Amino acid sequence: MKRRHAIVAAAAAALPSQAQWTNPFAQSFLKSFLEHWKDTREYTLNVLDAMPAGKFTVKANPAQRTFGEQLIHIAGANTAYFRGFELAEPPALKAPDPADKTAVREYLVAHFDFTSAVLARMTQEHVVKTDIRWSPRQKPHSTVDIFLRAYMHTAHHRGQIVSYLRVAEITPPTWKFEPHA
Repeated sequence: MKRRHAIVAAAAAALPSQAQWTNPFAQSFLKSFLEHWKDTREYTLNVLDAMPAGKFTVKANPAQRTFGEQLIHIAGANTAYFRGFELAEPPALKAPDPADKTAVREYLVAHFDFTSAVLARMTQEHVVKTDIRWSPRQKPHSTVDIFLRAYMHTAHHRGQIVSYLRVAEITPPTWKFEPHA
């Protein structure tokens, strides 16, 4: 039991102090986003897990990505969105074979772990930033913009692959409709 308390204390010490937050909106927004991001991770993995390994090449029509390709795309895009904060090292993984369920799951988890690490290190200064750039050609983005883009992009492509489950005659998992405190 003492080890558990030591781990909790170490984790709490690693988080920014509550006293460092003077902007209640920024603090509330990050807390809310963290909870919703955990939900989106969980649901995305549930959708992945629902598809049998032999059906990762399913797609609704020839012009679309396969089920596995969509998941790889979600993972890579989220890392692209969050790497601009420079708060964690992105995964150094090559995109896997989209037909390999185990490899696709590991890849997706690694990328969600990266985004979670970035979110865990954020301070008020990161949340209120309005000048995030990835290249000189891009217009600056705000943190709120990045969060919403990542969330919407994941939901968009996950919605597509939910229909792939239906094409494969699989009932998709249910989204959790619970409010966060």
